[in-house]
Amino acid sequence: MPTVFASVSITLVLFFVATIAMAYAHLLPPGLHMLWGFFVALLIVLLQCLVFGFFIGSGKSIKRVVEENGLSRDWVQKTKDYKNQSYPMLMLAVCVSVAAAAVGGGVSVGSVPLWVHETLIWAALAVNLYSLWISYKVVVENVNAIHRINEEVRHLKSQGIKPPPVATLEKAPGPPPPSPPFTAAHFYFLAAAVWVPFLYMRVSLGSRSFPYWPFLVVSLLCLAAGWWRSRKAGKAS
Repeated sequence: MPTVFASVSITLVLFFVATIAMAYAHLLPPGLHMLWGFFVALLIVLLQCLVFGFFIGSGKSIKRVVEENGLSRDWVQKTKDYKNQSYPMLMLAVCVSVAAAAVGGGVSVGSVPLWVHETLIWAALAVNLYSLWISYKVVVENVNAIHRINEEVRHLKSQGIKPPPVATLEKAPGPPPPSPPFTAAHFYFLAAAVWVPFLYMRVSLGSRSFPYWPFLVVSLLCLAAGWWRSRKAGKAS
């Protein structure tokens, strides 16, 4: 896994650098450059999502093996530490890369200065390099942890030590638990997220006639709902 991840990461970085070089050398027409940039941004998002999925899957597998074989719970905590180390920069790399690609559409229609796009591109390259380096180190640690866990399990089986039984509680079938209500943070996030399609239409596509008031109304409603939920939670506590 680490070797495959390193190979894919290096290939992706080379694609990124080649895109920047072709842009400064004006080797591609604007339309093809936008298509190629979108393709590279999509590859970045896919790779980062694969890293995200790897840690989720390995974390569940390690937790199951630890519970089934009575191993130390420190292994489960390590999986959480791995995710905490890689996720912040991973999400930042995705956001900056998508922003750079989206602003590129605005540059093509003259609604965004070129220097903004160039700044985001170089920032995306730097953040992705740092994120991929952190992810690589964490992937190596995670794979080594899996090997050590397997060694512990083999040692227990060779010694004839049986794992303690896993306590299970029989639950009577019933209706599924209700989904948790929206918190204030959810409403505040929605208040900001509703502006994403508006910014895409106005900045990337250059549609100056696209109305803003529906998004403003929805955003204000979400802010009001978040404030009401915060106020209600404060009284309950």
